[in-house]
Amino acid sequence: MSDPALSSFGMDWPNPALFGRGSVVQLGGRLQGIGATRVLLVSDAGLEKAGLVDRVAGLLRDASLAVETYTGVSPNPREAEVEAIHTLWAAAGCDAIVALGGGSTIDAVKGACLRRFTDRSLDSLLDEGIREHPREPMRFVAVPTTSGTGSETTLGAVLKTPRRKMVLRSEYLRPALTVLDPELVVSLPPRATAATGLDVLMHALGVLTSNRPHPIGNMVGAEAMRRAAAHLPRAVEDGRDMEARSEMMLASYLAGHGITLSGLDAIHGLSTPVESLTDCIHADSLGVIFPHVMRFNMPVAARRYAWIARLIGAAGESTPERDAAEALVARLTALRDRLGMPDRLGALGVERRMVPELARQAGLSTATKGNARPLDTADASALYEAMI
Repeated sequence: MSDPALSSFGMDWPNPALFGRGSVVQLGGRLQGIGATRVLLVSDAGLEKAGLVDRVAGLLRDASLAVETYTGVSPNPREAEVEAIHTLWAAAGCDAIVALGGGSTIDAVKGACLRRFTDRSLDSLLDEGIREHPREPMRFVAVPTTSGTGSETTLGAVLKTPRRKMVLRSEYLRPALTVLDPELVVSLPPRATAATGLDVLMHALGVLTSNRPHPIGNMVGAEAMRRAAAHLPRAVEDGRDMEARSEMMLASYLAGHGITLSGLDAIHGLSTPVESLTDCIHADSLGVIFPHVMRFNMPVAARRYAWIARLIGAAGESTPERDAAEALVARLTALRDRLGMPDRLGALGVERRMVPELARQAGLSTATKGNARPLDTADASALYEAMI
């Protein structure tokens, strides 16, 4: 694939990360190394029930760190949860915060970080922009227990207020340290593995087809796509396949970095409004939307889709460009169906009366604006109508 961005680009590389089986045991020592003494450990009820919260809290205490815990994060983190974390962080006098969980937990902690250094509401931050910067070290560490969102390396947080679902971005939201331990993902059920894995594929696809191409973004996006396409089915079929789990965890991290460099496309741009008006799973909305957006993009993106198809073995080198591009849509759609995901927005609670608001929100999305083919409100409305 040609690289039009090679002549001029900038790059902000992620902060330190630890990767490998058992790497979580280094967490306490690394927190000590950045000056932490009292840690707020944030997670969810499921990981608490599974014993992982107690295990990680024990590792921190073994490193002579005081620990407070909060386990109230929900799958679609809401403003009330962000406020609870922010309040406990201050009340307990913690000087470091650890997000142990999937993208929801990491994003909830990012929301608390924003509240801590801006002292403004989430809606205000979206409406007026984020100008502030931290006045003290955040000491924010991400320990993902899923392989999908890439939030462990991105600058964004997806959060929900009573008014809307939003994406907030700040250069100060990237964790000071990320711990990527594939052993923490082994117990993730097949459905959740499938959902988070599809998110990796859609991140990689968006990075590789965005209208803001970046040479390093293309590199990490291609590696994420190649690794995820090969290993997601294995991870779903056998959660204890450590090679597949490791590959998916690395793919998620690489795709997340690609988002920072290149942005995303209208697949995510049309997905967030659906999740704003319903309470569906992120991957379920992506799974419905991606074939429609890909076909919309064909007039301008067929060449890039064909390149990706050849990368993952969905088409041969001699396959004509348009045929190869269609083969990519077919391969990804077949994978979605194999994973048991919905194929209509109606199954997610979307009704036709919602289309005008969905299209309005989609038009405001940075991801929609990054789409390979310009997509206006009328286009979004037509796509939503076809997907219900």
